[in-house]
Amino acid sequence: MIEQRFITIDGVGIAVTEEVYRAYKRPAWVERKRRQVRVKKELSLEILMESDDIISSSKPFETAVEDKLLITVMCEALKLLPSYEHDLMYALFFERITVRDYAQRIGTNHTKVIRERDRILRILKNYF
Repeated sequence: MIEQRFITIDGVGIAVTEEVYRAYKRPAWVERKRRQVRVKKELSLEILMESDDIISSSKPFETAVEDKLLITVMCEALKLLPSYEHDLMYALFFERITVRDYAQRIGTNHTKVIRERDRILRILKNYF
């Protein structure tokens, strides 16, 4: 049995095919997923900043404190980036995804991703 799908336009429910329903809803689904991932990323960055593992490691105390401060500054700098730039940097440096895999994920050429990464790194370097 095929389930009937409806979309609401100007308060009126319209029966549509599964294909039309999915095409209509896809942008909203993508945006919801993007927000969920963004919140998850921000939480993991906050956890990293609040973690005492950096200071309790075998490094000298001064180095550990410097690392903690750099992470704090880096997190603040990443928050200033537009979401697509933030997503790129997070994927490459926190998720450790390769440039080629990230390019494939977003459907572009890896050389464009490399250029974008290098441009963002120059911006972040100026921030520091």
